[in-house]
Amino acid sequence: MWAHKTNIYKLCPYKYIMVYHEVRIKGNHSYNYIIHNAREDGKWKKKSKFIGNGRLSKKKIEEEIERFKLKMNKYISEENHKKIEEIKNKFNAYLSKGGKSLDENFREWFFTELTYNSNAIEGNTLSLKETSMIINENLVPKGAKLREVYEARNYKEALEFLKNYKGELNEKLILKIHSLILKDIDDSNAGRYRIVNVFISGEPNLKFPKAGEISKLIKELINFYNKNKKKYHPLELATIISMKFVSIHPFVDGNGRVSRLLMNFIIKKYGYPEINIYFKDRQNYLRAVRKANDENYDLIIDFLIKTIIINYKFLYN
Repeated sequence: MWAHKTNIYKLCPYKYIMVYHEVRIKGNHSYNYIIHNAREDGKWKKKSKFIGNGRLSKKKIEEEIERFKLKMNKYISEENHKKIEEIKNKFNAYLSKGGKSLDENFREWFFTELTYNSNAIEGNTLSLKETSMIINENLVPKGAKLREVYEARNYKEALEFLKNYKGELNEKLILKIHSLILKDIDDSNAGRYRIVNVFISGEPNLKFPKAGEISKLIKELINFYNKNKKKYHPLELATIISMKFVSIHPFVDGNGRVSRLLMNFIIKKYGYPEINIYFKDRQNYLRAVRKANDENYDLIIDFLIKTIIINYKFLYN
């Protein structure tokens, strides 16, 4: 008996999961399988699913691979998976059709929205218009607080940095993002892990790791990312990393903003459009984050799927 493998990269657009089609020959008969290789406990383990005898069409194989992979998704339903993929394809086609000018115009608009909403979630009182004045026109609105002006400028700078960053998620990147977020606001803590224990007012039962544990926990977070980036759908992976990061709360200030930047960095890395969490949905978002602190990610992923659908509804006009 011998086996023939069909190259997954020609059949399946999702390279982050090691799934492929294999034909096994025994005598005069051929048997088709979908194979999944996963590394568990330092060893490669092979799982297979029989999908039929004889010669199968390319379409049939693609459908079986998709069906197999959908079952591997831990939090995303088949219906939502299809919606996310449709948004991804429509968005990339939209940018491709519009060319460089459309891409630049979209980024200016969307980065302004991201900057305003992410900062507003953390208590920044600048309006969307005032935020646009600061980051797009280099104008300071009358009466604006200096800290809030820096918060707007810094968030936009962090977005621009990540737009051009081609590397992987690592500890150096996390510290760099934080250094940009707190630049000219708190330079003594910018890009440095906290050395004190922190608490959130109004949340007496919410406890964060001790300061001495942070470096170890961030390294574990990076290891989790590297170990699981081929197992999870990018939206799942980005969400879990973002939520685990918030649970560690490695900085004195700026944790929420850094967590959302990391989330969008991972999503974008795999070709998906960024998610803009609206300030008006702050309470629902924070409720889902609190659930995620207990490693219950269903609510936050459901929230983000609903949000990305609203973010990109203009693609269907």
